[in-house]
Amino acid sequence: MKKKMVLVVLCILIVSTTCYASTDGSNTTTQLAFERIGYDAATVTAGRLNLREGPSTSYPSICKLEKGQAVTVMGKLGDWYAVYFPDTGVVGAVDGRYIELANGDAITVAKDGIEAKKPPKDKEKDKDKLPSPNNTSLSEDEQKLLELVNKARADKKLEPLTVDANLMNVARMKAKDMVDNNYFSHQSPKYGSPFDMMRQFDNVFKSAGENIAGNKTVEGAFKAWMSSESHKNNILNAGFKVTGIGIENSVTYGKILVQQFIGK
Repeated sequence: MKKKMVLVVLCILIVSTTCYASTDGSNTTTQLAFERIGYDAATVTAGRLNLREGPSTSYPSICKLEKGQAVTVMGKLGDWYAVYFPDTGVVGAVDGRYIELANGDAITVAKDGIEAKKPPKDKEKDKDKLPSPNNTSLSEDEQKLLELVNKARADKKLEPLTVDANLMNVARMKAKDMVDNNYFSHQSPKYGSPFDMMRQFDNVFKSAGENIAGNKTVEGAFKAWMSSESHKNNILNAGFKVTGIGIENSVTYGKILVQQFIGK
């Protein structure tokens, strides 16, 4: 019943927002179109954020969201997002500047890309904490993601990625770092950029990339990646030969996924 109610409310929101128009005093009119972008997780970044009946401050507030609370994004309305707040079952609109989408992100460095910074001396001791690169045994989730990625590569007649034990450990450490320190970014407060981190733990590469995602399932994360040009480019990059995968359970997102790629 609640799911049905959410869909009804969403339909009302879509109708009201697609019909909403504003003028700036000239003869031009701006009309907001509802853009379906999937059911992706997002986190509130403002101290207190109004969940409103429509996509502007002229609409009344339904309730207030607190910083760090999770919402589900159901679509985009100009610079605003239609979101579902699972704690109360309420659907409304929020200003896109004050939420952080968490469905995924991708980054790549080319062969002649920017050099990673040398790790500070106090971070070099972290090398001792890196597990021995002898264990290439993949968890069920890691194996599932590897199979999905290599099938996508096979469909494009690309060589499959092979698992690199040392890079596996780095990806696992990055995923755990994101969960333990409650952030979603390529830039780790502790290790720096993905490329800083790879080099800190003795990975040598000519090109490298990283995809990250927060999703309830491996399949959901992979689907989101393949719907994004930058993520898909990493997955289907013919220059990448080896990979490392780290997947950790997350209270906020269900799972945090990190896949790193290297071309040697």
